[in-house]
Parts: sequence; C-alpha cells; structure tokens
Amino acid sequence: MMKKTLYFGSVTLVLAFALIYVSVANAQNVTTNASNVMANASANANQTAGNITNQTGEAGQNIGGILGNISEKIKEAIGTK
Repeated sequence: MMKKTLYFGSVTLVLAFALIYVSVANAQNVTTNASNVMANASANANQTAGNITNQTGEAGQNIGGILGNISEKIKEAIGTK
C-alpha cells in the first residue's frame, strides 16, 4: 500500500512538473514570436522610411537640375551668359 502511494505521488509530481515546463515553454514561445513580429514591423518601417528619404532626395536633385536648366535657357535667351 505504501509503495503504491509513493509511486502514484511520484508519477503525479513528474506530471505536474512536465505540465508546468510545457506551459512555461509555450508562454516563452508566444512572447518570442510577438517580439519577433514587432521587430520585423519596425525593421520594415525603417526600411520604408529610408526608401522615402532616398526618393525625396532624388526628386529634389531632379527638380534642382530642371531649375538649373531653365535658368541657363533664360540666360541664353536674354544674352547674359
């Protein structure tokens, strides 16, 4: 009788530890996954902002070039070049 009680107590203890371990491991995975999702979203936002900045700079250079060409054409037209 005592051996059976000890055996069932040991099995119950092992199962309780296994249940706790699985629950904690699952919670850590969920937390890690959520963290990874946020990191990916942040990286994508940074990349998009960088792309917009580059495109804005290129547009500014293009506009500057166009205005420079117009200025040269006007100078040529009025003969001040």
